[in-house]
Amino acid sequence: MASDRIVYRSQLAIDDLEELVSYYLKEAQHTVALRLIDNTERAFDQILAMPKIGALLGLDELPYEDIRRWHIQGFKHLVIFYREVADGIEIIRVLHSARDIPALLKASVT
Repeated sequence: MASDRIVYRSQLAIDDLEELVSYYLKEAQHTVALRLIDNTERAFDQILAMPKIGALLGLDELPYEDIRRWHIQGFKHLVIFYREVADGIEIIRVLHSARDIPALLKASVT
């Protein structure tokens, strides 16, 4: 049951979200930053309810083969990278798709 499961957020994922919210507060309207927070939490709930919803990332150079990706609704270039763990999901990073994803993830999980 999803209510017994937990969303674990890595410190890097927390930092990513804080950076993104700060960016939207400066560069867009306050409501856009709030929408990012709301939509991200909804995405986390979706992933928690259906952990296999995201596509496998498939980067051979990472130590985990089970890292998946899922987009945040309304923010098509922001991607949640996560993996299923025994009692929930682990949010590894939340990154803009234009960034060097393989390098950032490799540094995150090694």
